[in-house]
Amino acid sequence: MSKQTEDLLVRTLNDVSSLFGKERYKKALEKLDKAEKLAEKTKRTDILCRVLLQKGAIMTAMGKPDEGQDLYDKALDIFRTSDLNEPESSVLKSTLSNTFSELARHFKMTDNLENAEKCYMNEIKVYEILLEKDPEYEDSNQEIARIFKAIGDLYEYFRPEEMDPETERQYYEKILNIREKAFELLPDSETYIYGLAHALGNLVDYYIIRQDYESAIQLQERVVEVMEELIDLLANWKDLKAKSNTYDKLGSLYAEIGQEELAQEQYSKALEYYEMIFDDELWPLSVKAMLASELMERGKTLLLSKKYESAKESMDMALDFLEGVDKEELEDSTKGSMDLTYVFLGEGDEEESEDSGYLSELAGIFREYAKTLSDLNRNEDAEEFTAKSEKILGKLAEGGD
Repeated sequence: MSKQTEDLLVRTLNDVSSLFGKERYKKALEKLDKAEKLAEKTKRTDILCRVLLQKGAIMTAMGKPDEGQDLYDKALDIFRTSDLNEPESSVLKSTLSNTFSELARHFKMTDNLENAEKCYMNEIKVYEILLEKDPEYEDSNQEIARIFKAIGDLYEYFRPEEMDPETERQYYEKILNIREKAFELLPDSETYIYGLAHALGNLVDYYIIRQDYESAIQLQERVVEVMEELIDLLANWKDLKAKSNTYDKLGSLYAEIGQEELAQEQYSKALEYYEMIFDDELWPLSVKAMLASELMERGKTLLLSKKYESAKESMDMALDFLEGVDKEELEDSTKGSMDLTYVFLGEGDEEESEDSGYLSELAGIFREYAKTLSDLNRNEDAEEFTAKSEKILGKLAEGGD
């Protein structure tokens, strides 16, 4: 092909893209007819395939989906009959895949979910053909998983503003089904693990809102199972924290149905991941201090929910870590962001606080924690927190006089 002919084809295809975007379909088809003849004459099968896909997209946009798919299939058949050992086959694969992706993005931007998804599903066919031709081609599953992720993202992008309960359930199940397909292809990929966990989590929350805790538990158990796939990866502290959260949520669901022993097991399992972070020298003190503060808040929440053993377990882990840290170094690292933690360490300024609501809540927390410690025969510690509670209550009484 001469340089002049190649430049003409490039200009024509650019013009077609512009016309397509402006919905000037008739003029775009006229230009594509000329480009198709030129591509056939010069035996440029990659350009011919691009022309066929663009024609197919225009027919689809014009409300003729069957004719559009016929044109897509014609281009796919050209790739199917190509010789895999020829460089031309690689060019065809890239042309088809990239063009389908471009067309999908166009349909997304024009608010056409159905046609965008159709383009992505046809892009998957490119890699399915490649797998038929070469089952050992390592990148095919990776590319197919990528496309399924794009379809899942597409549905989340087009989330309906208003949904009745049944429509909402079907919507979340649709996304879950798509995320499952990506995960099944690449179960060791952090991207697809989190994608599936998020899709499952949406359904968990759907059932929680409707107080269908049995259904929520079944799905949350799957979230835990999926997140455990991260254990064999080089997890960072955020991964470990995310795993911990899945056990905490499962514990709270068991508590909702009165399965306190199972709830306790999940709360304890959640703490194992905090311990992994505290024991690893890789993570900075600022991260560990932040997580210790979160554990104290977690303990407070559990205390107020009368989950005394779990509250103690959470607070003790935080205190064990904090008591082994240099206080000045800790203060420099956290820049005063751990009010509740410092209070429990005796470093807080609750006596100077003028917030009666905060003080009342704090007195209650100290009182409940003291009861927990007393039940565990830690009487000396219990007396210390009882005294803290009474001191705060005394301050509140003085303020009320």
